[in-house]
Amino acid sequence: MKVYIVGEDPVTYTIIKRILAYCSDDFEIIAELPARGGQVKSKIAEFNKLSYAYPVVLLIDLDNNDCAPQLVKQLISNKNDNFIFNIAVDEAEAWLMADREGFANYFKIMLEDMPSAHQTKQGGRKTLTEMNFAYKSSMFLTHELIKKSKHLEFVQQLTPKKGAAKGPEYNSCMLPFILKIWNIDSARQNADSLNRMIVRLQNMFQLK
Repeated sequence: MKVYIVGEDPVTYTIIKRILAYCSDDFEIIAELPARGGQVKSKIAEFNKLSYAYPVVLLIDLDNNDCAPQLVKQLISNKNDNFIFNIAVDEAEAWLMADREGFANYFKIMLEDMPSAHQTKQGGRKTLTEMNFAYKSSMFLTHELIKKSKHLEFVQQLTPKKGAAKGPEYNSCMLPFILKIWNIDSARQNADSLNRMIVRLQNMFQLK
């Protein structure tokens, strides 16, 4: 199956690829389409139209919005079935840390220092399991969690310099974990938004 993928950054693209490979070994990525935060709203109709030719798999962050389904409805009203629209709660980094043991072992962090999952309603009636952060998961990772690592190089790579949002080697540090270590089976147990993306993609592959 040929698909387009849409992400906000290299980490997001790599996560999409890993999840696609987790769901099927029978796919080909036509192109990686950019959709940084503010671009999503302006390009959403374009992605939806494109999906009538080939499936489009999009992954964006929920960020400060209250509810993923409500955000989808705000952004698009007539979504094509081949437009696989996914929202990470609260960010894609939360899905990575949802593999608590794998993340802790790789980045040399004590397991008890890792965030845990909790039950949340996200503005809806159904209780969902997602990772629990006091503030944005990417900021928690770079400003608090990584400082507890026993691996000095990881600390240097992920800790932001003054005025920066992320560490100087953020992508080069995170991508090997995503590609080689990240345990999706474990992570999906702690992140319902991740599990929903997996189910959507499995259904897509089954129908083709």
